[in-house]
Amino acid sequence: MSLTIKRLGADVHVLHGAETLPDGEVVELFTAGELSELQRERLEALNLQMPSFIRGDEDEDAEELFKL
Repeated sequence: MSLTIKRLGADVHVLHGAETLPDGEVVELFTAGELSELQRERLEALNLQMPSFIRGDEDEDAEELFKL
């Protein structure tokens, strides 16, 4: 999906790409910086799990891997 948008005051107008939006669904837009931060957080969480996958500790509790 690719959108071209323009902010006019408090409103945002879709200039191009509206047809690619799913009908009736809420779509959340992120800046490039926000996406980079989300990706960094996701990779950090995956890296916490990697040692148990390498060791084959399928029965390891989630509390040992994540800050719950």
